[in-house]
Amino acid sequence: MSIAVVRRPLAPTGSRAGGLVLLALALGFVFSGLWLRGLPDFVAWQLARDHSHGVGDHPGSRIWSSEPAVVSAWLERHGTPVPPLPERAGSAGLVGAHYCSLMDRVAAHVVYQGDDTSVSIFVLHGPLRAPRGWATSVRGLHVLFLPAAGRVLAIVGERDDDVRAALRQLTTSVAEAEALRLARARG
Repeated sequence: MSIAVVRRPLAPTGSRAGGLVLLALALGFVFSGLWLRGLPDFVAWQLARDHSHGVGDHPGSRIWSSEPAVVSAWLERHGTPVPPLPERAGSAGLVGAHYCSLMDRVAAHVVYQGDDTSVSIFVLHGPLRAPRGWATSVRGLHVLFLPAAGRVLAIVGERDDDVRAALRQLTTSVAEAEALRLARARG
């Protein structure tokens, strides 16, 4: 008498269905992340969060200097072209800069501090789907986006007056640098 051993196919245990559910969830996370990336409200929320962490007694700046040329040179050596930075942003003075990791991008964070205020100028890498001059308030902070130096800049501060003053000072420093560049080119 001989006995034949035959392997019986395994019955599906739902692992295929579970795998499909996990795949659908993963794709949902990827697509929602891509959708959020570049939304001005989402980026503004991230910047407000980092501004709050990046200021105070110890801003954690990687370059400590109140000289705009020194801070600009450091940022450019690290691959971030910046427009000419002002010495002051509203009532706050330049203290330094560092790079910060946001959820969907890396940004250069230029830190300005005053006696009772702080202002941040962020140089953003990556897309932003916002019209020129888009502004909002997030977590009690004012956020303003503007294009400059081939990038998008964001100015963040506790007081809208400081943000607007920083915009004027930044615009003035850019205009002065452009006038100087044109004068050198002419003659």
